[in-house]
Amino acid sequence: MKAAWLCCVVGGASYGAAALACMFALSIWRREFAQDLPFVLLLGSIGLCLDTFWMYAGVLDYGQAAIALPLGITLAPSWIIMLWLAVGLSIRHSLYFLVTRPLFGALLVGCGSPLSYLTGERFGAVVIPSLEGMVVLAVVWIALFYVVFSRAKTQLTAV
Repeated sequence: MKAAWLCCVVGGASYGAAALACMFALSIWRREFAQDLPFVLLLGSIGLCLDTFWMYAGVLDYGQAAIALPLGITLAPSWIIMLWLAVGLSIRHSLYFLVTRPLFGALLVGCGSPLSYLTGERFGAVVIPSLEGMVVLAVVWIALFYVVFSRAKTQLTAV
């Protein structure tokens, strides 16, 4: 997961795609893709919506990396969506220890998310116009990942 973060943030879409391809290949090779796919789709969709919303709300600015669509619609950059997909692929694996403790995991991820964005800002991947927005982002991440980790725990214990 850390390697995927570095590839996406520093290397952009091309390096991010390579890291994500390796993660997908490993999931397929281990015959776990069917179980990973719901988390990949869920977090990829949520990530696209959230990071696009953060742009429109003025919490984050991806500059030229944002995807410009017709009719003046702008979406979050592809590399950040790839990072969300990588998180989805990690839920049942490297993030499993957080899944088994949803509240602790949500607090850890939620409190760590602003640090991740601030580090991304240091690499020039994003601009953070105000630190107040990072507090809102952290609260949203805590709620989101509590739900995601709780759902994953339920699914994993049902197997």
